Amino acid sequence: MPIDNSRYKDDIMRMMQGFPPAANHQALLANWREPDIARWSFNHLRQLLPTAPMHPASPPTALATARQDLDDLSFLDARGDRQKLGAFLAASQSDCFAVMKDGKLVYDWFGGFGAPDRQHIVFSITKSMASLLAGVLVGAGAIDVQRQIIDYLPELGNSAYAGATMRHLLDMQIASGFREDYLDTDGVFMAYRQASAWSPIEEGDRNDGLRDFLTKMPVSDMAHGRCHHYCSPHSDVLGWVIERSGGASFAELFSRHILAPCGAVHEAYISLDTFGAPRVSGGLCITIHDLLRIGQMVCDGGCFVGQQIVPKCWIDDIYHQHDNYTWLQQKDGQGPRLFVNGNYRSQWYRPDQNRQIACAIGIHGQWLWIDRAAGLVVVKMASNGTVIDTDTDRTFLKCIDTITEALI
Repeated sequence: MPIDNSRYKDDIMRMMQGFPPAANHQALLANWREPDIARWSFNHLRQLLPTAPMHPASPPTALATARQDLDDLSFLDARGDRQKLGAFLAASQSDCFAVMKDGKLVYDWFGGFGAPDRQHIVFSITKSMASLLAGVLVGAGAIDVQRQIIDYLPELGNSAYAGATMRHLLDMQIASGFREDYLDTDGVFMAYRQASAWSPIEEGDRNDGLRDFLTKMPVSDMAHGRCHHYCSPHSDVLGWVIERSGGASFAELFSRHILAPCGAVHEAYISLDTFGAPRVSGGLCITIHDLLRIGQMVCDGGCFVGQQIVPKCWIDDIYHQHDNYTWLQQKDGQGPRLFVNGNYRSQWYRPDQNRQIACAIGIHGQWLWIDRAAGLVVVKMASNGTVIDTDTDRTFLKCIDTITEALI
């Protein structure tokens, strides 16, 4: 059940106000992902973590518009109850929402601290953005998806990545003993967050950083390529390969090859560990209209305003109907959470094998939805207090279906 956003309004506006702010309204490294605190921190991450800037276009490209008021668009949610779009966005603690149809901005909505010129963390949508950059380097011959990961990063020779190919990495088919447990407080996932500088370490403990953590990725007795195992550190390995193959930092390469060529208006940034390694699995912060521009580039086959940004063959491969047997063989016998007829390709979700849709999803309510057949791009940025809210996600999918029907 979505949380009623109205009871948070007063607290939201008091976040980080005062010199110093009151203790219960202060965002810290130890609490920045907690409910209520997240409403502020997800829109102000560079005030809490080390980050690297990503520079926009010069000059930027203005968005074409064909605005419609969709606030009162009515749809049936996942439980069969009728909701209106604007009310759903507020109740689900959304911060920004925008819809683009046929390359024109149709609708946008802002709540909480969300704003057109304010960067918002998009968590695992970052993975899909890294895929686009990988596609550029594959097209340039700097990365070969059939080569082994350790050909690029021999430092990982004694980790779970030994023997795995770049294709295994891109499709999350690495056999490892890592467990993606967002509620972990003292296990391997917390150690990963501490290595990434996303959580504080105990006094006297040692932190050797994200790349050192990756060299110790626990192995599994299963062979690579046998099942889908979603594992965020794999995307950090992808980022490391991108940096080594591209000869520059992830932030610089993303600026040069993706953000600026897509006509971005505002600077983006990505979080870093204390040694300067980027959190490619989830640390991207970007404005909603600039993410829309990137989504439109994907919708147009990797092309933006007549310029090929990402090779068309890379985008087409994401949308291609691949065998989804491995996707259905989720680790530990689990099935897909949302997409029972879907797939996962190159760090992107395919919700339905029979539809030309790709999407990127981040925890706490982040979505990028790209329907090529409908010419539709949708972005939702949120600070949902629940890490994974399946009920809200299913309602969002119902909402998307209604928006699509209304606009076509």
